[in-house]
Amino acid sequence: MNTLRFSVLSVLLGLQCLWLAPAWANDPPPKPADSHSAPAKADKPTRTFEGQEPLFYFDSKRRPYIEPFHKNDEEEFFVCRGVIGEWFRQQMAEEANMLAAKDGLNKVTGSTCAVRLVATHHGKKLPIVSVELYVNSSVMRSCVLGDSCPQSRTVIMYVLDKTLYRSYFITDQERKIRRTYCLDNKSKILAKEECWHHFFDKAAKESPKDKH
Repeated sequence: MNTLRFSVLSVLLGLQCLWLAPAWANDPPPKPADSHSAPAKADKPTRTFEGQEPLFYFDSKRRPYIEPFHKNDEEEFFVCRGVIGEWFRQQMAEEANMLAAKDGLNKVTGSTCAVRLVATHHGKKLPIVSVELYVNSSVMRSCVLGDSCPQSRTVIMYVLDKTLYRSYFITDQERKIRRTYCLDNKSKILAKEECWHHFFDKAAKESPKDKH
């Protein structure tokens, strides 16, 4: 497993306690069929974030309603379609492209995408989630199935004071580029580091110094 994957995994595990319920959408329990009513449509999550289609379609255990297309002892990969709200997937692709353009890197469309769940044995034992955007299917195969990831566009959610922030990891192995950014819920760049690190440093600077 490559160094980048271990690096991102370390950040994910450090953020376990910071994931809050409003960032997810859970399906309600199925209702009994009514023979006098019109055929029922498939249940969809009713909880939303920022008043739009849910960010993620997960159950109460933070798992998608589909089977993974690849898994091992540490992580599982799911296709994004049907797991991430379409509007949110496109927004992440636009943000990733905005950041990648700063180094002249390839764009992503958002269609070649995976949701990665990393198992954890801490707290409620809910899996850690990241969104992986790929520039093409060849890169996706290398990143998921191979021992190296030529280019990555990894997104990690960070919720603070009911506001959704996003940490982005933008890399290009051949050009030796590795960038990290923190964006707010309006796609504004707040820092060139992970969001948890940015807010930790900010809180440390704003806290009153001990008086002697």
